[in-house]
Amino acid sequence: MPRSLPASPSAAPAAAPFHGAPTARTGLRGPLAFAWLLAAVLLATLALRAPLLTGDAAEYTLMTVAVAEHGSPDIRPADVALGRKMMPQFDAALAQLADGMQAHREVPLSGFYRGREGSTQAIHFFGYSALAALPFKLLRALGADPFKCYQALNLACVFVLGLTLRHVFGSNGRAAVGLLLFLLCGGVLYLDWSSPELMTASMLLSGLLLYTAGSPLAAGLLGGLATLQNPTTVFFLAFAPLLQLVSQYRPGDGWRAALAPCVAPRRIAGLALGGALFALAPLYNLYQFGVPSVIAKVGADPAMASGVRLFSFYFDLNQGMIVAIPALAGFLLLWGWRRGAPGRGRRLAMLVLACVLTLALALPTLVIQNWNSGAAGVMRYAFWAAMPLLFVLLWQLRRLPRWPVAALAVLLVLQGLAMRNDLRYGALEFSPLARAVLRHAPAWYNPEPELFAERSWHGEYELAQGRVAVYEDGGKVYKTMYSRANLDADQALCGAGRALTAANRFHDTTRMWRYIDGQPQCGPAGPAPLRYGLAQFLSHDGITLGTGWSQPESGGDIWNGSWSNGKRSVLTVPLPAGHQYRTLLIIGHYFTGNSRTRVIINGRDLGWFALRELPELPLPDAPTLTLELEHDAPYQPPPGQPDTRQLAFFLQEIALKPALR
Repeated sequence: MPRSLPASPSAAPAAAPFHGAPTARTGLRGPLAFAWLLAAVLLATLALRAPLLTGDAAEYTLMTVAVAEHGSPDIRPADVALGRKMMPQFDAALAQLADGMQAHREVPLSGFYRGREGSTQAIHFFGYSALAALPFKLLRALGADPFKCYQALNLACVFVLGLTLRHVFGSNGRAAVGLLLFLLCGGVLYLDWSSPELMTASMLLSGLLLYTAGSPLAAGLLGGLATLQNPTTVFFLAFAPLLQLVSQYRPGDGWRAALAPCVAPRRIAGLALGGALFALAPLYNLYQFGVPSVIAKVGADPAMASGVRLFSFYFDLNQGMIVAIPALAGFLLLWGWRRGAPGRGRRLAMLVLACVLTLALALPTLVIQNWNSGAAGVMRYAFWAAMPLLFVLLWQLRRLPRWPVAALAVLLVLQGLAMRNDLRYGALEFSPLARAVLRHAPAWYNPEPELFAERSWHGEYELAQGRVAVYEDGGKVYKTMYSRANLDADQALCGAGRALTAANRFHDTTRMWRYIDGQPQCGPAGPAPLRYGLAQFLSHDGITLGTGWSQPESGGDIWNGSWSNGKRSVLTVPLPAGHQYRTLLIIGHYFTGNSRTRVIINGRDLGWFALRELPELPLPDAPTLTLELEHDAPYQPPPGQPDTRQLAFFLQEIALKPALR
């Protein structure tokens, strides 16, 4: 391992404690030789590896075609025709897009939206595609596959990261190790993809390195590029100064001395540059769609966010962050914390800040509707959100005059094994580790429902409440998932005349879904649940919708039922004499801005409930059930709107259930 310049905390200059003094090496050990060698390796990689048109490929490729053909991201019929010719594997989808454009549909195809003056736009920003347009035109002119342009762009980002590491470490060997660490912490998984994950990750890591190394303008530029396609990385602009502040703090000088360089004009200019690049996407969305983010409008739902998803983001055995950086996480937790080790407090502060930054990057992703989207092992968002943790390791290594060579060798080997494992399975199958846990300890693994369902079904399907997902191997059932709103689940799992028993090992998870560990246990069925839905609402058969309800409507599936109207809604249900029913289910979903309801049964206030989680409410010992719902925030229609209803909750069904036997 080449030697580096000393970089002890006491010797480092106040303005750039991470970077240290530049080396004066020339020849084969100089920065120019490193750049040429890295360029040669990356060009060989480009020549030898095939591109993977995946990860919102239809959008990114068509935007690249559009920018290359007419310098605009507007998708025109000629662009679609050229795309169909160049990408026959997408012909069916692009034909549907062409039909939707001709019919002037607001959503001509999923992933596309009508923009200003009737133009067709992809819902993702065009920055990544525009950057790929130049290599697209060059490769096409040379007779090569033009869609290797995304590989070329991704490899260019790796090149920039390599130069950043060479600048920061001042050593060819150490820069090479740092770059190898990046590739083995997820970079190799997305190197060939036609989506911006690798660009986001490499630019975010480069920005953090450069900002704490005293190059804020370059850091702002690269950090800003990271935000173009994944706007949540804008938190870089808040955390980079904090990381720099902790990095250069000297106990003898105090916080004021450490803070002074943080407000220097160059640093403010760097952050402003990053902010300006970040603003491009929301400004373009405002211009085209009238909202800062059309993706947030059509592809996000705040109700999807949950602790289950947050845990999944970090620790899911298929696509959580941990599957990309298992050894890195262990290294950060175990290495260098011995009692009396110099700089323990500073390292702890940097690690805590990096963890908080990953959390800031993770939280906005929890509202996306497609959680189990295409991935190469680790979830795409989790890959680039892990970069602050890799930054902390590189920051620690830069401050060491001698590296722990043996420990780093083990780290590289283990990360290499992790990458090999991640490449063994796709987004519609369970990882080897997940399969092993499901077979031997199913109670230990209760994944996010969409993830379990699609990997059990081996396909992307709507997570409808009437479906059941089962993981089985060799004819043996190890885990089952069903919706608690699916009152036919007992019959589906047990057969006619039988029902699930209390002997089952149940585990309730988010959005009304429930797991059963092992083979479902069934017994003789008791009385069937009493169910009151659209037909009963219309005929008043056994249920009466009183004040605070709209006229029942038939919209199909989850839109069969009745909207609440106003602050309070009341209904009554006569209860059969001597009935065996014990719990009440209120099945439905909320209007935007509502998430909870106060439930009052026969005058007894049970408190506030999130009805979308389908709480099991106690039935009264009375001949009649009177249910009163108080809504949290009914919609207030603006003046002049034809529909004047104050909507809050859409009631699909009322059900009375017996106790489990």
